[in-house]
Amino acid sequence: MQRLNKINLFFKKVLSNQYILYLLIFFAAFFAYLWIQSSPTFLDPDSFYHLKMAKMIAEKGPILNFPWLQFTVLKNYYIDHHFLYHILAIPFIKLFSDFAGFKLYTVILAALFIFLTYLFFKNQKIKYAEICTLILLFAPNFMYRISLAKASAFSLIILFLSIYFIFQRKNWLLAIISFIYVWSYGGFLLGLVMAIFYSLADSLEKTFIVNQSFREVIQLSWFRKIKKRIVLLIQKFFSKENLKTLGAVLLGIIFGLIINPYFPKNLKFYWQQLVQIGIINYRGAVNVGGEWYPYPPLNLISDSGLTIIFGTLALILFFIFMKKQNAKNIFLLIATIFFLFLTLKSKRYIEYFIPFLVYFFSFTITLVLSKINLEEFIAYLKKNLPFFKNFKFSIFALILIFSFVMVKDMIITHQTFQGGISFHKFENISKYLKENTQPGAIIMHTDWSDFPVLFYHNDQDFYIVGLDPTFMYNYDQSLYKLYADITMAKISDNLYFDIKDIFKASYFIVNQNRFQLADNLQRDGNFFKVYEDNDGSIYKVR
Repeated sequence: MQRLNKINLFFKKVLSNQYILYLLIFFAAFFAYLWIQSSPTFLDPDSFYHLKMAKMIAEKGPILNFPWLQFTVLKNYYIDHHFLYHILAIPFIKLFSDFAGFKLYTVILAALFIFLTYLFFKNQKIKYAEICTLILLFAPNFMYRISLAKASAFSLIILFLSIYFIFQRKNWLLAIISFIYVWSYGGFLLGLVMAIFYSLADSLEKTFIVNQSFREVIQLSWFRKIKKRIVLLIQKFFSKENLKTLGAVLLGIIFGLIINPYFPKNLKFYWQQLVQIGIINYRGAVNVGGEWYPYPPLNLISDSGLTIIFGTLALILFFIFMKKQNAKNIFLLIATIFFLFLTLKSKRYIEYFIPFLVYFFSFTITLVLSKINLEEFIAYLKKNLPFFKNFKFSIFALILIFSFVMVKDMIITHQTFQGGISFHKFENISKYLKENTQPGAIIMHTDWSDFPVLFYHNDQDFYIVGLDPTFMYNYDQSLYKLYADITMAKISDNLYFDIKDIFKASYFIVNQNRFQLADNLQRDGNFFKVYEDNDGSIYKVR
């Protein structure tokens, strides 16, 4: 018993030391994400592109032109909209080799976001900040997205730093971080959206909760009530304080766009990236990546783990205690709903929806706990709910259940990453092409998603389409349709003319599962198989 008491005392001392808790949170996230990454694969082909860009910048400096995609708008309007993300990857790939370094970079960024979340929660005096942080860390669909070797975590870090500066009204820092966001990630307009949402939340709080003059509205007619509400809301939204915040974000964005190595062609690029791909999205006409397709609501619920349960609880509590809410809580509700709708439209926005849902829950539960007598609430649970008769045992049982769910979700995510794209995919095919082509030769390939892997292994040659098929669709819709018809084996006539004279290709890489396409090329008589392995075949164009 004495030894047990000593152990208990030791853990109490450890957990009472805030600096130790900081380290525990960071290393819990670090080792969780490191374990997920422990496979010689990337789950997303774009990871090969990001790694290659970091390598090329290290060797040649900023890449201002992109001739590797000959039949896309990127040939004329390329910008590296992940420039700072690529720059910061360079030390890792220099010190730890390409793939190990880039995976470590991904792990550190993901762990850093979790760590900064915890710091933010402590700064905002969130109750049970450790538990709230762990809920985010082990949310399955978020764990999956943030572990992709892409700029997801980098964008989240910048976005939530922006939100912190908005909360604190640190406008100069907000302008600086908005400038950095433009140089780091194509979704930089999210910073402006957050500033607008917070200004709206601030005006809603001051109009409906703390503004005493609103009570006078009760005595007015319904028409004058509505008019009074709108006038008050607009006045508060365009307050001097809110205009300074909005102006700081706009100033940072404008300077980030103009003081930029890609100006002015970055304006045209962002129109296509943000509007045509991100908002309009031609998924009906173009075979875009799976992340741009809708997230079925039932799948979203099942994939979100505990976050949906806690988020639903927070929503109920928010409206029960609506008269006690503040601008921060209102802002987080608006932002969460915004990203929910975006996620239902395109799966990729789950990486924003889940953190905002957890933040909303954390802020809401903190406010609720400050407004109720916790001892009385626990007594109520013991009296009215059989499960809580033995309160300590019930809490222990809930912790065990939640821990089991979290570990299970992490194991499933780890297993998913085991089935990713091998680092060596297309390596031998690329080696053959480098040895048998002149620099700048155009290579036809089966899928637009094959480009990043081919580009990583072989930047001597040029390719047809990649990164997003919309870039080819915008370049020439008829050309895109022809490419899609050829590669999907929908047409078999005039293949030699189309591939040789229109696409000017010297070689054609055909994936191993495209049997009909391979058969069409062989029957044509103008394409000769010169290489084959488990990744695909190379056909030389006569």
